[in-house]
Amino acid sequence: MKIAGRPACRDNMKLTKTEKDFLQYQRVARMASVDSNGVAHNVPVCPLVDKDKIYFGTERKARKLRNIQANPSVTVVFDEYTEAWSFLRGVMVQGTGRVVNKKEFQELRKKIYSKFSQYESNAPLGERDSVIVEVTPTRKFSWGLE
Repeated sequence: MKIAGRPACRDNMKLTKTEKDFLQYQRVARMASVDSNGVAHNVPVCPLVDKDKIYFGTERKARKLRNIQANPSVTVVFDEYTEAWSFLRGVMVQGTGRVVNKKEFQELRKKIYSKFSQYESNAPLGERDSVIVEVTPTRKFSWGLE
């Protein structure tokens, strides 16, 4: 059985145009973090890719945010599954997470609302109860994007 495309793994490199194009299209990604006791936590996020970084909103009380504050190392996976494995595609990004500042929050919230029109009315990102997390890639692994 042949699996889609040869995987490409690169350290400390920016996303390629092909990878960025793939990520821009994705409506959901899975973000994994680890708490201070080493317990893994993996949750879906609505990602925005902007200038080689990944952003997502979350509540201030969310477990993923507490994990990032305790250990900023995160992994974000974007993938497309199909029963025809020769067409599997995806990108795994390992990186460092941080909470953006107030000015960045306001600019990025507009971009998130632009990509996800339902976000503003269904899960608004208020500055008091929400944050936006930025993930700076340090390593990436992609498959099926040739």
